[in-house]
Amino acid sequence: MRSIGLVVALLASAGLVGAPALASELHYEKVATIYLPTVNGHGDIVTYDSTNDMVYVSLKDDGLAVIDTRTNTVVHTIKDIPNPNGNTFDNNYVYATAAEGLPQGQNGGNNGTGFGTVNQIVVIDKHTWQVVDRVNTEGTTPDYIIADSQHGRLYVVSDDRNFMEAYSTGAHPQLLGVWHLYPQNINHWWIDTSDFTGPDVGWLSVSRQEIFQSVDSYVEVVDAKTGAIKRHTDTGVELTSKGGTKGQWLDEKNNRLWVATTTKEGGLLVLNPDTLAVIKKLPETGGVDQMSVDSKLGLVYTFVSSPGGFDVYDANKMEHVAWVPSHVKLTHTGDVNTKTHMVYAYEGDRAAVGVYKPVK
Repeated sequence: MRSIGLVVALLASAGLVGAPALASELHYEKVATIYLPTVNGHGDIVTYDSTNDMVYVSLKDDGLAVIDTRTNTVVHTIKDIPNPNGNTFDNNYVYATAAEGLPQGQNGGNNGTGFGTVNQIVVIDKHTWQVVDRVNTEGTTPDYIIADSQHGRLYVVSDDRNFMEAYSTGAHPQLLGVWHLYPQNINHWWIDTSDFTGPDVGWLSVSRQEIFQSVDSYVEVVDAKTGAIKRHTDTGVELTSKGGTKGQWLDEKNNRLWVATTTKEGGLLVLNPDTLAVIKKLPETGGVDQMSVDSKLGLVYTFVSSPGGFDVYDANKMEHVAWVPSHVKLTHTGDVNTKTHMVYAYEGDRAAVGVYKPVK
């Protein structure tokens, strides 16, 4: 395990982009390396919380790290979250998924315990940083999780069966419904799902009450109130062991849906969210997992595991404007502090989060 420390912290405002600028003029300086309380390897989702200026990092194998972006240091570590995947938050709680899945050799199941393995939503109080509840999920290997604090709902998807589960938010989430995603026959116990990678990173539009969800090569739109599949499309992207479609973002100003994919060949897709027709395909430096957005600057970030780093796109022009290498693989997740515009990228092969500053 590596010690927690801050290598460099250059938060001076000189040169920092503070207002929309020509994206083509941007370049990025690394200003900090924050080592995490974990080992090298594949961690997962990174989430910036604007309510307290914290960044939450799902660590490799176990636990959640909390980074204070004002000091760029790890200020809390919550352990006993085995195989963490997604994390999300509302005003009072952080919700993280623990996803041990099924025992080796078993295929399927939806009893919430994985026949002895841990598959849970772990609820963390943001005031005390203590775990206040652990809720068994109906599906196994819970992955991405999204909170709608305005309507008091929480959504989580299950990799092993094509589920989306809806819960109430709060200290003790209550199950509201189990919704089958498309294709629904994946949820039958007798179906061989060995080639099915399951749902992944999605996007919730609170104003439209729609969830834009990645499932294998599909993009599908789920009614956030009822769970009904309103529309879906097969993008045709090549499937890998990590899936096909990945992180999504709905640009409500321009009415465009951005969809990352797991292969360079698949590219970054921009779709019409109402018809799911492709508007444009943009280049990716490598396969992407998480996508993040700085809406104030009109910049889209996609995080690439190999060769390691992140791509930057102009959201308004729909153009690729920069590749920022991390010089380490497994930089497949990250987020952006929308107040300072600093980018936080999980550099898995050195068990760290790199902090990058956009400059003119």
